[in-house]
Amino acid sequence: MEQLNLIFLLIGMLNFAGGIISIVSWFFIKRKYRKKPSLNGKEMVSIIIPSKGEINLKNFEEQEYKNYEIIVVVDNIEEKNKIENLKGKKTIVEISKNYEGCSGKNSALLAGIEKAKGEIFVFADDDIEPHPKWLKYLVSSLKNVSTTYRWYFKKPFLCVWNASVASVLFYKRFNFAWGGSTAIRREIFEKLNVREIWKKNWVDDLTLTKVLKENGIEIKFVPEAISESREEKKVLKWMNREFAWIRRYFPSLWRIALFFNLGMRISNVIGIFFIFIHPLIGFLLISPLLFDFFRGYQEYSTFVKLMEYPKEKFLSPLYHVFLRPIASFTISYNLISSIFTNKIEWKGKTYPIPEVSHQIKF
Repeated sequence: MEQLNLIFLLIGMLNFAGGIISIVSWFFIKRKYRKKPSLNGKEMVSIIIPSKGEINLKNFEEQEYKNYEIIVVVDNIEEKNKIENLKGKKTIVEISKNYEGCSGKNSALLAGIEKAKGEIFVFADDDIEPHPKWLKYLVSSLKNVSTTYRWYFKKPFLCVWNASVASVLFYKRFNFAWGGSTAIRREIFEKLNVREIWKKNWVDDLTLTKVLKENGIEIKFVPEAISESREEKKVLKWMNREFAWIRRYFPSLWRIALFFNLGMRISNVIGIFFIFIHPLIGFLLISPLLFDFFRGYQEYSTFVKLMEYPKEKFLSPLYHVFLRPIASFTISYNLISSIFTNKIEWKGKTYPIPEVSHQIKF
């Protein structure tokens, strides 16, 4: 029994140390990102948006950036006619080509690239509703590749879960080029032969991330460009899908996340029972859960400060404080569920998750 207590004491000490590191590291992140990028981009930009016809073009067309075009790529003439009636002078609408061996989204992106005139490509999802400075921030922060993320303002739990995932992008080693809003120089895109890679793959952003990391190209995260997004309807299914792709393309990262996240959650549950027998061991085992309350507030305060939205638009910080521990348990569920996810539904189409021949380690 004493040996078992010692083991749990050591695990608890590791849990506590990990929580302290997590909290302290966030202060360095806030310091690193406290200065906003200067808004001085002038290069020609092509925004390429795959769409099924549901898009708020006004947000894209009213950007505070002069030199850009918008290319919306749809599947058929009906969707094209629908968007033609809504578009302004900056937007052209193209019908996607059918590339065998890749997803509909990749086909649409490839069709848009063929028409693009810009020195910089910006790939965007049609469900984001970018604020007026979105493009300026993405381009002004661009060395080779810059990316940002989405935000949900209405549903509390979805917002908190999303914030916990977005926070990973601050850590250079673990960030990725999010397909919903990423800028890349045409020169880099062509040098890395991304066009041919996309023709043979189902997913856009993780294959792009993979080739960027293989070639040592930094992905710059731009929190100021984070944009509001339309909310998902099948939330848990969508969450599981996100982790399923990570499991296939970045298995080492997925395994690290599963080991630490699931390990902490199991120790949290054990700690609840232990606290009545050995209060110190119990406290140490549940400490990650307690640190999550503080981490939730850290994430809230950081994103409120950096994002281009008024503070009044955000949910109360109390949601972030009290829902953050639940988000951590949900991520464990997502990681486990992704093991059993072999098919992905996207925009009304179902795609199998293929085996990836070459997987990169983080």
